[in-house]
Amino acid sequence: MSKQSPLTWLVPLIALLSLITAGAGLLVQGGPGPYTFTTLHGQTVEMFGRGLYQNDSLFVGAAFRGTDVVTLLISLPLLLFGYSHYRRGEQNGYILMTGALFYFLYNGASMTFAATFNALFLAYTALFSASLFATIVALATGDAATLAQRVRPGFPHRGMAIFLLFVGLGTLLIWLSELVGPLLTGQAPTLMGPYTTMFTHGFDSAVITPALVIAGIFVWQQRPFGYLLAVPLLILCTLVGLVVIGQTISQALVGIVFPIGVYIGMVGSWVVMGAFAISLTIAYFRNLAVATAPVFALDRAGSKG
Repeated sequence: MSKQSPLTWLVPLIALLSLITAGAGLLVQGGPGPYTFTTLHGQTVEMFGRGLYQNDSLFVGAAFRGTDVVTLLISLPLLLFGYSHYRRGEQNGYILMTGALFYFLYNGASMTFAATFNALFLAYTALFSASLFATIVALATGDAATLAQRVRPGFPHRGMAIFLLFVGLGTLLIWLSELVGPLLTGQAPTLMGPYTTMFTHGFDSAVITPALVIAGIFVWQQRPFGYLLAVPLLILCTLVGLVVIGQTISQALVGIVFPIGVYIGMVGSWVVMGAFAISLTIAYFRNLAVATAPVFALDRAGSKG
């Protein structure tokens, strides 16, 4: 593997920052306990009131803790596993690592822009920055042409493309259903709480939906870059499905109970999405021929070690 790649130090930095931020989110104690807060829009919101997320709403603070559990138990080990195999020059390790980087980019952006300002704001910012540039480097140095040569005839092009398109457009429609009404009436969205904007809705609509749609179209057309982009997005979808489960359990532990329709429609849809994503991820790797050359452009140009 080429020692010139910034990934050799960016990925360990991301792992360390994630360990610190997620660990602190779960372990930091203190705070006044749950309390009510009246927002700028006149809504009365129950606040989390505990630990690092004491100034976040009860709904969001509990969700952050659920995300922290998934980060520490699943996403971080996946990143390190992929990175260790990437260091050995293995193509599949590179793909797994890039998929995990998508998750940490998403999580870093969420904590930087969606969480209420707290003592770890600079750590969130550093995590977002490191993940952003690590993802750029990973995609820029991946050899899509070599990866495309490994694709076997049984590769599920149509099913994978339809899934990526469906999830991308479906996510956009779900978020629009929560935004259009308030925008037309001039009211704040119900789940906006004490925050000034709807970051997740905006980020998903502006970044995630287009990425999924582009990947779906490229896979349908069997373009090389589609193979490079598709599975990291599938891994992100898988991890998001697990995050939703973690968030829902964490919210239930603090007394947040949703109507059964929400569990079936909203929560269930994300979980089903994650299940389909992991099945397609498995199908992806099963339909790749054994690698005969590194997939990394920098590695091929650099040392052979």
